Amino acid sequence: MSSRLELTIARRLSFSREQRAFTRGVSIFAALGMALGVSSLIVVLSVMNGLAGELTGRLLKAVPHLEVSSVSAASSVIETIALDGLIFSHTPYIRRQLMLRGDFSSSGAELTGVGAMNPELFSMTVLEGDLGDVASKRFHVALGEVLARNLGVGVGDTIDAVLPQLAITPLGLLPRYRKLIVGAVVAVGASPDATLALTSLETARKLSRAVDADGIRLQLSNPYRAGELAQLIHLKSDGALTPVTWAETYQSLFAAILMEKLMVSVLLSALIAVAAFSVISSLTMSVAEKRSDIASLRVLGLTPANIRAVFMLHGLYLALLGIAVGLVLGLVVTTNFEAFMRVLDTVFGWTLFDPDVYYIGGLPTDLQWRDVAYILMGSLVLSIIAAVYPAHRASKISPVLALDGLEAA
Repeated sequence: MSSRLELTIARRLSFSREQRAFTRGVSIFAALGMALGVSSLIVVLSVMNGLAGELTGRLLKAVPHLEVSSVSAASSVIETIALDGLIFSHTPYIRRQLMLRGDFSSSGAELTGVGAMNPELFSMTVLEGDLGDVASKRFHVALGEVLARNLGVGVGDTIDAVLPQLAITPLGLLPRYRKLIVGAVVAVGASPDATLALTSLETARKLSRAVDADGIRLQLSNPYRAGELAQLIHLKSDGALTPVTWAETYQSLFAAILMEKLMVSVLLSALIAVAAFSVISSLTMSVAEKRSDIASLRVLGLTPANIRAVFMLHGLYLALLGIAVGLVLGLVVTTNFEAFMRVLDTVFGWTLFDPDVYYIGGLPTDLQWRDVAYILMGSLVLSIIAAVYPAHRASKISPVLALDGLEAA
């Protein structure tokens, strides 16, 4: 009975029209502030998850999912490995840093020579030319879209590959260079487009004067199981092989994305904290306004613990209202974000991300319920903490002194 009474009183305190207009307005704005903070955090984290997922997906089209050095030892181990539900392809590779020089400009690049260029190993988009020609013809190269644009070349043009090696000539020691023919222009849609130079293993061996390949690169049907496969290769080779996964290769990039997400979460959580302080103001004003009512309830038999519970529930009702509105608003905006962006583009002509400038032409969203749960739990905890002090103040009101004040009036 006592708990039902506390719930009823708290509900009337939260939603009754008998409060002063100013106090009711402060309560409404406290709930709206909570809703704004929750919805903003849901939308922003969903957009950041979407951008991170889009970037990861594009990177995995071009970068090796797993790399193993020592070709001879790795080949014998890889042939004996099998994981349930995991399909992988492998090919030897040679990788070198060099300078590519066009007619009017030059740019650094990472030249990768591979033994095969089938779709299982490379799922990047071919804008011009044919990867088959690059794989079958000597001294042909496929360039990333940004790299080709920086050099000002296209399919069929010739570029100079300047290697960090010296050659003895009648003019003295000069850097080694070799003319290459652009056989294809490819696009990943991420940072590798600015440095990607892909060629056959034979061409890379001729350019680098390498006897053996640097290692073996593997592409997996599920890149997120690369760590599992790496561990198995390490165990099968008795610790002789130490594979490197794509997550380890780009560890700094993903750490930066994670740190950015964390910092944005902390900054936007300030909105929820401000709303929680508004809950404190609202409850404090409600306590001051209801002193006589609190005294009457104490005379009728409610204990300080009951009064404390009433105002804790009062603050909880306001917080739940704001959290519920923020949750609905955040989910609606997140699930229809692309539609909202198209409306802005159509009505106002606003293009947030120009595809000619940025790799990603829009803002993809990825709603993760784990993030939503953390946001809701954090908002609820902050609201409960905010309600503790006003509820404690209300429980300390003396019924005798309050009633004496009524008689004096």
